[in-house]
Amino acid sequence: MVVSRVGATSHLLVSDVAFLRFAGAGLITLPLFILRWSEIRQAGWRPVLVLSMMGGAPYSVVSVGGMVFAPTAQGAVVIPGGLALFATLIAWAWLKERPTRDRWIGLAMVAVALALIGIEGAHTGTWQGYALFVLAAVMWAAFTVGTRFWGLRPLTNVAVMSVTSLAWYIPMVLLFEPTAIFTAPWQETALQLWYQGLMAGVVAPIMYTRAIQTIGPQRAALVMVMVPVLATLMAWLLLDEAPGPLTVAGMILVLPGMAFAAGAFARRRATR
Repeated sequence: MVVSRVGATSHLLVSDVAFLRFAGAGLITLPLFILRWSEIRQAGWRPVLVLSMMGGAPYSVVSVGGMVFAPTAQGAVVIPGGLALFATLIAWAWLKERPTRDRWIGLAMVAVALALIGIEGAHTGTWQGYALFVLAAVMWAAFTVGTRFWGLRPLTNVAVMSVTSLAWYIPMVLLFEPTAIFTAPWQETALQLWYQGLMAGVVAPIMYTRAIQTIGPQRAALVMVMVPVLATLMAWLLLDEAPGPLTVAGMILVLPGMAFAAGAFARRRATR
């Protein structure tokens, strides 16, 4: 989140950040995509389309685009919190996984936290970023549940998401979109290429999709409980972005909400 905020507010364009992410990740995973083509072809076109749209270049453009209008702390609360909420609702509708009482309690707390952030966004003029963060949360939630439903192996899943974005998004940007990649300071381009293309584009999705397959989509969405705290603190220390009072209140509320929804308190009661 912090690196995306840096990219969104630097000399680079939002489309450039997404370009660098999938140029790097797509080229890295292209050999794997070729090796596992039979598995991908057997899965059919639906998972390729849904996963590449919900977790690929469109998601990157939406989430980074939100960073143009709103500070890191808002995105750090809204995207993980919204992910927890929407992944549960989508899994209920799609996979028939009915939420427990504790999960409903936690998600209610998350919803209140998102409302607080929305109120602050309306008052501070960052509502466009808030709206994009909510849309990004919906998209990543669909990616989360779709990963569980189709059961692609983690590396295959990352290759599908990255290579398909490489195949259509990179040519589209080069042909039809303005770019600042060749005029921006090389340090900015190198940072986004390394972090977005390798760390966020390859390493993180592998670990995340593996978590989805082992602990389920809702809990995988909810293990990100520390993202709001860590991203807010890092943005405060590195970017001098002090969070607003309602953002802080939302962050304080979303943490136990995500833990409740993940079933942490239910497991504790069961242990006792």
